[in-house]
Amino acid sequence: MFSRDNPNVNKTVDKMINDAMKKVNAELLNIGTCNLHVIHNGFRAGMDSVTKIKLCLTGTRWVLLGKLIDRVLKQYHMFREYFLVYLPSKQQKQIQSNSCYDNIKEVLMSNISKIRLNFILFLCQSIFDRFLTWFQKEGPLVHLLYDELCDLYRTVLLYFLSPEKQLTTKKLQIGRRGSTSTFSGHIRIRSCDIVSRRQIDISCIVDNLKKHLPLKNTFLKDLHVLDPVSRTKQDSADTMIRVGRAIPKLLSNAEIDRIRHEFMMYAAETIDQSWYIKNKYHDSDDNNHTEYQQIDYYWNKTLSLTTSFGLPKYPTLSKVVKNIFIISHGNSDVERGFSINEHIVTENRTLLSLSSINGLRSTWDAIKFYGVGSPHRVPIKIDMIRAVQKSKSVYNQEQLSLKSLADREKEQSEKHQRTNEEVKKLIDRENQLLSKQKGLHDKQKKAQLLVDEGRQRLDNALKKADIIDAQAANALIGAGDEQVKLISDKLFKITDELLKIQSKRKNVLSHVQNKKQKMTTTSE
Repeated sequence: MFSRDNPNVNKTVDKMINDAMKKVNAELLNIGTCNLHVIHNGFRAGMDSVTKIKLCLTGTRWVLLGKLIDRVLKQYHMFREYFLVYLPSKQQKQIQSNSCYDNIKEVLMSNISKIRLNFILFLCQSIFDRFLTWFQKEGPLVHLLYDELCDLYRTVLLYFLSPEKQLTTKKLQIGRRGSTSTFSGHIRIRSCDIVSRRQIDISCIVDNLKKHLPLKNTFLKDLHVLDPVSRTKQDSADTMIRVGRAIPKLLSNAEIDRIRHEFMMYAAETIDQSWYIKNKYHDSDDNNHTEYQQIDYYWNKTLSLTTSFGLPKYPTLSKVVKNIFIISHGNSDVERGFSINEHIVTENRTLLSLSSINGLRSTWDAIKFYGVGSPHRVPIKIDMIRAVQKSKSVYNQEQLSLKSLADREKEQSEKHQRTNEEVKKLIDRENQLLSKQKGLHDKQKKAQLLVDEGRQRLDNALKKADIIDAQAANALIGAGDEQVKLISDKLFKITDELLKIQSKRKNVLSHVQNKKQKMTTTSE
């Protein structure tokens, strides 16, 4: 599984990882991108379609956009007073040639801006906030993701009406906020203009959601089988088998065959209602409400059931369920983790080691899990007391291990440095000998030319019967042969020394390579 914020990013990384996994007979499980971002992008597409001036979202999380707009609308008249009256009269220099002010002014002077803000607030409150807020929660929700996405898409589609079912302009219902916002001073905005803009917005939202939502992903659709309500449905066993097959390289053929048997036993099991219902209550209007347990709590109870022999009752289902619950329903947990880390590692903690930061994060998570976020609620047990008592000895042992590791690394570094120096000296000596060898070869060629010249002169002197020239030529040949012999002896010694140096350098490098392989094998 490889999740990402945007459907158009990290495609190369996705393909690279999947190709690498296929080489080891595995592959990624495709569940699409983060659907929270898909919903947000669909919402933004509707806004961008008719917005004349590009207004960026604020620096806060986009899931709170509706609350921000609500605050803006409550103070809308104050914004108009400040930007359209106070600044032009009191601070003219600051707003001259100020593009940001010009954009704000154009928005505030527009007769449609407030209506558009009300419409965006309506979209947030009636369509998007529920989904985005719900799937920002912690805990596994992937089994509900597909149905909730379908409900959201269906909700948006229900805002479309066929022409014959639309009301006339005078009878259009645009809501109390929309009605009060259609008047700006003495200017009235036609309801039909509002509705036409609204239809454009929703049309763009629908197109974007249809393109990017995983509505054809059968794996996500089948995950509803994990819901306790689906336990007794007729086709649930077949659905669970499809889920088991869809997870790459998880189950063998024999295990897939056992899914049906185990699921039929699970469907006939007597399940305690408290395993999936946390609380039932009535509100002030006497409406019934049911608060459900987290799905992992329910399955933890179910999978802990054993046979009369003490063996796990659902070993194959356990394998499937646990692998499904590690699948994220979005990137909110990851982003929340970044926020927690930023909160933990403050300015005076920037020099902490990675192990210290991990320890702080583990403490944070433990307090959240055992104490519901409050340290005083964490139960003090004997294991915790013993862990605290041993913390000093564990710390000392860790420091000794780190010191021993640092000493070994220092020793290895010194050995590596000595080896490099030795190799460098051998290379320098080898280069010197090669240069000397080349010079001797040149001298040998010159000496050989001298011998050849003497022989040529000797031949000419013998032909002419010139004894003096013959003696001179013979002396020249003797001197040349003597030089060739001396040079050959020197070349033999240099060649022998070169072979020894090359052999020694090869042995040093081979020793270093073998040592690296041993260290790699030991670390693995």
